[in-house]
Amino acid sequence: MNKIIAKRQFSEKVFLFEVEAPLIAKSRKAGNFVILRIGKNGERMPLTIADADTDKGTITIVVQEVGLSSTKLCQLNEGDYITDVVGPLGNPTHIENFGTVICAGGGVGVAPMLPIIKALKQAGNRVLSVLAGRNKDLIILEEEVRKHSDEVIIMTDDGSYGEKGVVTVGIEKFIQQEPHIDKAFAIGPPIMMKFSCLLTQKYGIPTDVSLNTIMVDGTGMCGACRLTIGGKTKFVCIDGPEFDGAQVDWDEMFKRMGTFKGVEREEMEHFQEHVDAANNVQSASGKTATHEDSPYDECEADTTLLTNRDADWRKELRTSMKASERKAIARVVMPELDPEYRATTRLEEVNKGLTPEMALTEAKRCLDCGKPTCVEGCPVNINIPSFIKNIERGHFLDAAKVLKQTSALPAVCGRVCPQEKQCESRCIHTKMGEPAVAIGYLERFAADYERESGNISLPDIEPANGIKIAVVGSGPAGLSFAGDMAKKGYDVYVFEALHEIGGVLKYGIPEFRLPNKIVDVEIENLKKMGVHFQTDCIVGKTISVQQLEEEGFKGIFVASGAGLPNFMNIPGENAINIMSSNEYLTRVNLMDAANPLTDTPINLGKKVVVVGGGNTAMDSCRTAKRLGADVTLVYRRSEAEMPARLEEVKHAKEEGINFLTLHNPKEYLTDENGAVKAAVLDVMELGEADASGRRSPVVTGRTVTIECDQVVVAVGVSPNPLVPNSIEGLELGRKNTIAVNECMQSSRHNIFAGGDIVRGGATVILAMGDGRKAAENMDKKLREK
Repeated sequence: MNKIIAKRQFSEKVFLFEVEAPLIAKSRKAGNFVILRIGKNGERMPLTIADADTDKGTITIVVQEVGLSSTKLCQLNEGDYITDVVGPLGNPTHIENFGTVICAGGGVGVAPMLPIIKALKQAGNRVLSVLAGRNKDLIILEEEVRKHSDEVIIMTDDGSYGEKGVVTVGIEKFIQQEPHIDKAFAIGPPIMMKFSCLLTQKYGIPTDVSLNTIMVDGTGMCGACRLTIGGKTKFVCIDGPEFDGAQVDWDEMFKRMGTFKGVEREEMEHFQEHVDAANNVQSASGKTATHEDSPYDECEADTTLLTNRDADWRKELRTSMKASERKAIARVVMPELDPEYRATTRLEEVNKGLTPEMALTEAKRCLDCGKPTCVEGCPVNINIPSFIKNIERGHFLDAAKVLKQTSALPAVCGRVCPQEKQCESRCIHTKMGEPAVAIGYLERFAADYERESGNISLPDIEPANGIKIAVVGSGPAGLSFAGDMAKKGYDVYVFEALHEIGGVLKYGIPEFRLPNKIVDVEIENLKKMGVHFQTDCIVGKTISVQQLEEEGFKGIFVASGAGLPNFMNIPGENAINIMSSNEYLTRVNLMDAANPLTDTPINLGKKVVVVGGGNTAMDSCRTAKRLGADVTLVYRRSEAEMPARLEEVKHAKEEGINFLTLHNPKEYLTDENGAVKAAVLDVMELGEADASGRRSPVVTGRTVTIECDQVVVAVGVSPNPLVPNSIEGLELGRKNTIAVNECMQSSRHNIFAGGDIVRGGATVILAMGDGRKAAENMDKKLREK
């Protein structure tokens, strides 16, 4: 929460706020922006920083009431709090002594122009400023601009102040007055920036503009801000926000800025309902029904006894049934919601979980192998036979205790990990041609049982050693690392860029597959173990690695993920209502945009195409189905090559998703408003196998065209360069991954890394495995010192 220290009104709908944000004030530069969120139901809104006071620890922003979020902000007063402020974001303005520069600010665009004017003047430039607005009331910060400018021209559309005319009249007046203009800057409404650039191009003056596009996260994760710049797609939040105005596709920008106009208009018509909803938000407790007077709540104090294969209880259990009897038991079938019903509910989990009786029976299938290969197949090396045998003897809480000795997120892993490709694929049953023990189902059961019992135990924790450790990112790798280091006695601090903890577990995986309350309970357990969490803090922007080191952090684990969405770079891909799976799922999952009482807008498609064949594609198409769409999944290979979990494919088909395999988008067609109306697809066939062993798709030369009004692109992600590029001396690998050795240690010896920022894109459990490995090796290095 960030306190409003001062508020100043410029006109009926334009306000200045001075807000407490000491870390941002210290690290911000001219051209940077912040993301704000007003209330628990609020959307994430970008605003440029107009000024900062490092002594007071404040930043200044100027806001004009336009839509729902800006109106809610403008209704706040001194002493009120802004729910979230994160930044500074974007690249700072390139400042040097150009010579003579023109700085043109239109309306509230004067606010972000002011720090640029100051910096240019300090660099020795002759600064000529043009302030423009529709009328006198919309001319802001005149005194401050005059203080740092050599000359100022004021233009108003109605002539009520300064000279009558638009901003370009003032710019051209300076051009004709001066012997030479070396550079120009223009910030304001898009139409004003476009015509300013057309004018300066005529005179050969390079002109930079600052683009304030639609954003969700502001760190490159969603791709909502993408625009065509110089013929290439750029992300405004990480490639900008400032660009050469001559290279901006202004017509595309105008159309993209209108993406949610209809939705925003409806939101303003129900403004009071949004305000009332924000006032009535109550955080979920995460509690569920408890097992009262359960006969299965026995719990051993000695963890060693729970995992000792030669313990008397274990030997007795092993001999209680013959192997042939255990093999004769049919694998359990997970109870599920009815497909027709579940395709209409976004928040109810599809898999209903095992009953105690089902779990007991399935646990009996485990042969308790002397050399359990299932453990070798688990990236976090869970003692699988031990937790299953505790379930078999009815000690469900003990089973959960065994799990938590190695896994920080057992309830999560039991739901989303591809056990069929890992632990279950190594089960002895599969070698005998039989279905594997349902390890994932049993893991989920034990974790859920403990949570619902109310008797949540913590793993064994070593005495505190007073050594501070920083974790960058709160996704599965970061949480796994944090849990293991806390168990080893370290003082662990996790820094998260978003406003909620959980990373991809929160923004990327829908609640019908992984309920938020499950993630919240796992995070709460880490807090009880002593892990500290800081949201709205971007390492590399809000605070640097050098600052962390200066503040006494002896080890740093980077787990910032692979949040940069991939696009296919085909014609029409930047059309309205074409979005990355990251943006789509973040709007729906993290921001709850489908809820009419929340502020984040979303356009609900009627005919939706989802491109891709992985789990994220399945999540996207099943989400779209629940939001009322007729959904077609387009995948360039055959179904046999799909990387998605078989269970997710099965669920998608049951829910009515149309599968169109061996097809691949070639081009998107748009309507007169710039919104997608159809997808042109190449018909593919399979050729030779590629490096991954899957047969490569080959274009046949034939195409088909299908109608659609929304497209979700789920063709993978790349590591976000934001964190790696901010660390001096850090060796990078392919596509901005962090290069690490077998110990997960980077070229900076106190910095370790894991998860998608190293792998480039992988599963939750592989990321957790990296976290565990990094914790083990960082601990060794620190103990050696």
